[in-house]
Amino acid sequence: MDIKKTDSTSINIAPAFGCTASFAVQPHVIKYGDNHSQISLKSINSLSMSLNLKFNELTDYESSDLISFLQSQFYYELQNYSNDGSFNNKRLTPFDYQPFFPYKKNKFNCISFTHAKPYCNINNVSATLTSIAPSILHSVESGPDHNPNIDAVINASLGNTSSVNGQDVFLSSGSTIYQSGNYSNATLSSSFNVSNGSSATLEATNNFTFNDADISCHNTAARHSIYINNPNDCSYYPYAPIHEDGNLESRMFDFRPSESMLLQHSPKYMQSNADSIYKKLNKYGFNPNLTNLRLNFNGRSDLEAKRILLFLESHLGYKKFGFHLSREYVGSMSDLSHTTPHRKSMSFFYCPEWTHTFVYKNNHSISASFIECMNY
Repeated sequence: MDIKKTDSTSINIAPAFGCTASFAVQPHVIKYGDNHSQISLKSINSLSMSLNLKFNELTDYESSDLISFLQSQFYYELQNYSNDGSFNNKRLTPFDYQPFFPYKKNKFNCISFTHAKPYCNINNVSATLTSIAPSILHSVESGPDHNPNIDAVINASLGNTSSVNGQDVFLSSGSTIYQSGNYSNATLSSSFNVSNGSSATLEATNNFTFNDADISCHNTAARHSIYINNPNDCSYYPYAPIHEDGNLESRMFDFRPSESMLLQHSPKYMQSNADSIYKKLNKYGFNPNLTNLRLNFNGRSDLEAKRILLFLESHLGYKKFGFHLSREYVGSMSDLSHTTPHRKSMSFFYCPEWTHTFVYKNNHSISASFIECMNY
């Protein structure tokens, strides 16, 4: 077997299935009364990514090659001293690495790795890779309604001939388009390529009709992601969500989690101490029962996993979104006796951290932490 030797600038050995990508944000939280809070990011590099990679059943040659590369990042280099006593400290140089699906190539450092040798010529290596602070300014995923710098609006007229406002648009065959005012969508049976103000013919499937309504599509020339490769492969409903209270200002997380759900309750209260033993508890504020969720999305396909990951990344760990809790937590909008947000028909959350495990081809597991917040 021809073994591909790892070069001096990257890792070329493919990891085993079961690798995990973890995301976490460093937020700055300003707390107000009644459980109101304002979440923002501390810097433009606050959303971090780390990879937990496993390289199993490597030969001695392969493991030696991999370990040598990981160790070489820390090899000592001579320092250049000057007459004034200063010297140049050699920085740890990151290397390019192409992670597993659906992530794109990025720069990483490896500051932790282990090597196990269970049998002769059988080696297992695990390594933790940390991404080098990509900027959140690179994320231009659109929010509700149209972003003229990202999306394009197709003004449908009679028949299938349409004009385009906004950006130049190229949609490959199989792309999804959405109609304004409802959740109608269709896939294109042929490619659609048109410049701003020009006209072209949309050939949609799924019995989709053009009833003089606006149609929105993600502009493939501008849509971008910090970590996800080819974000245009997974389109998502771009309009403001339709709800019984009217259109919302935030997007809806419409993916359903697996059956197992962990809801953590820590009601807010005030405590007074009359002495060292006696304590009196009092109700506090209008919103004491905000909920923390731990949601699991198991057995998801490549497409659904990519859509979930892109949705979470586009909210950057601090932007709020709508989510429907399970039935026992949903009340009536006219129920004035329960004023906490999670007793309404829907709740608002933000997701500060999530993990993604590549279980097998077309089989992914995602675990995410949802923290309930006020609709500020």
